[in-house]
Amino acid sequence: MKPLLFAAVAAATLSAVPALADNGQRFDYAAQAAAYSNTTPRDNARQCFNGQFISGVNRSGADTLYVQADKGAIYRLRLAGDCSALDAARKLTVRSNGSDIVCPGEAAQTVAWTPTGSRRCEVDDVHRLTAREATALSTAVRR
Repeated sequence: MKPLLFAAVAAATLSAVPALADNGQRFDYAAQAAAYSNTTPRDNARQCFNGQFISGVNRSGADTLYVQADKGAIYRLRLAGDCSALDAARKLTVRSNGSDIVCPGEAAQTVAWTPTGSRRCEVDDVHRLTAREATALSTAVRR
């Protein structure tokens, strides 16, 4: 009776244990997620912002626009050309690749909401300012 009981317990235990690879390799879930994930990597995600939620906008010359994201980070947008719609804009949003999520290094579009409708302007470059760049920008002498 004891050998039969021992065999039954051994069979139940072995059926519950996951199979191991013959060569001793272990499955790396983090590497799998990084290789095949369709989401933005974490480091890059911290650099990105939602272009629907902008808490401040400032223009510097004809081709530079500074936007402050909802979380407080400041981004410099280099416009591809003149965007006179920004002069009359009541609201501004930014889009990239058909999405509201805008990341540094990507081309984007500003959408200026004016009394006559929305106008789009192309953005060549998006750059998130470092703390040092933001400080230099805030202490710049106005002329």
